[in-house]
Amino acid sequence: MKRARVLDEERIERLKPTKSGRRYDVHDGDVANLVVRVGTRTKVFVLMARFPGDARTTRRKIDEFPKISLEAARITARDWNEKIKRGIDPAEEQERTEREKRLEERRVFRSALVDFISWLPDRRYTRHVPDDIGVIRRTLLDNPEAAETLEKPVAEVTRADLGVIIEDVSWRTMSQAYLLFEQLQAFFKWVNSPLRCGPYGIAVNPLEGVNPGDLELWKNARLHVLEPWELRAYWQAAEEMPYPYGPYFKVLLLIVERRSAVAGMRWSELDPGRRVWRAPPIRVKGKLVEHLVPLSDQLMELLADIRRSLSTGHGDYVFSSSHGQSPINGFGAATNALRARAEAALREIDPTKVMRHFVLHDGRRVDRTALSALDVPSDVAEGILNHSKKGMEGLYDQFRQIPQRRKAMAKLHDRLGEVVEGSKGDFWDDEPAGGSWEDFRPAEATEAEKTTRGRRR
Repeated sequence: MKRARVLDEERIERLKPTKSGRRYDVHDGDVANLVVRVGTRTKVFVLMARFPGDARTTRRKIDEFPKISLEAARITARDWNEKIKRGIDPAEEQERTEREKRLEERRVFRSALVDFISWLPDRRYTRHVPDDIGVIRRTLLDNPEAAETLEKPVAEVTRADLGVIIEDVSWRTMSQAYLLFEQLQAFFKWVNSPLRCGPYGIAVNPLEGVNPGDLELWKNARLHVLEPWELRAYWQAAEEMPYPYGPYFKVLLLIVERRSAVAGMRWSELDPGRRVWRAPPIRVKGKLVEHLVPLSDQLMELLADIRRSLSTGHGDYVFSSSHGQSPINGFGAATNALRARAEAALREIDPTKVMRHFVLHDGRRVDRTALSALDVPSDVAEGILNHSKKGMEGLYDQFRQIPQRRKAMAKLHDRLGEVVEGSKGDFWDDEPAGGSWEDFRPAEATEAEKTTRGRRR
């Protein structure tokens, strides 16, 4: 058999294309089994060989010319020939190598964090997902101080590495550092689970047994409660603001639910017949059952006024800036406007008072404190706030206490109305017999003073 000529790239370029439907092969005299297959439009490097597992000779494509050079094709062909001699299928070997490369890339801390972010919307409790993703991006993925650690395999990230990152964030903002610690705990618990520790190559959780105190982190618990005069100013400010935010701020104070849940309220979730709002679980702290919120007379009147004010064809969202097609969002500007109006209102109500800084969540604290002041049982008050029962009680006692909650809400809203109007000084009934300091003197001193006055006369 005549030996094939050694190919060069000029000769390959001169090879003439075939007519439609026809192809021909040109063998390379330098590397065994390397062939240029010429078609109507393409010239392709292939390896003709009996691959492991095949009973006859077959062709395997290497790549097209000139996308790949002749020398590169020869290197690949020699590598494949060597593997075939050892009984290895080059395609399977390449697939295994690529799989290991992908796995190695996936095991990098940054890549694993991206996987975690992608999983977060699928977890059981999803109410905080946007906030959680924001914390991870701000404090880790977009943090230059964390760049070096992020390029490590996740299994090689140490407790000290994480401590340096958390400490750096804490110097700027303690609250973000605390949230970062919580997200890192959640991430390492996720990546170290039996379902994932193999693919990510991790066997030890570097944050195992670590608590916030070990990292000198603390969380400032907010204890602020609006005083009666501040509530009057808040209510007056909300009345002055137009739809959707003015009515929203009023409903938010009355309904004792979280701001995001109330913002997403839909008309289809409101049942005027039973006077309840069936709040979906996903918007109410991830509960697996809907949260039934009783609607008092004041809430029913407020919602009815809102419904009457809406134009024909308004969508399902109660509070919306897009004709009911989507819920309100971006509370920052609206809340700042409410604060400014409340400060102005308080100057009219009582110039001697100062409106302290407040956040929307303070309303829930006001309502919970008021429920205690009105002698509402703790379990009923906690149910109104949608705080779940603990332990076996939470597992077996599924009574929603709707009648009790309805009475408590009516009691709360009646007293809140009195406080806002000014007819009641606070939520609790306490009318002590007060007076001046002179009225509080021992009886003996009073009698002695009378005797002295008599002698003088």
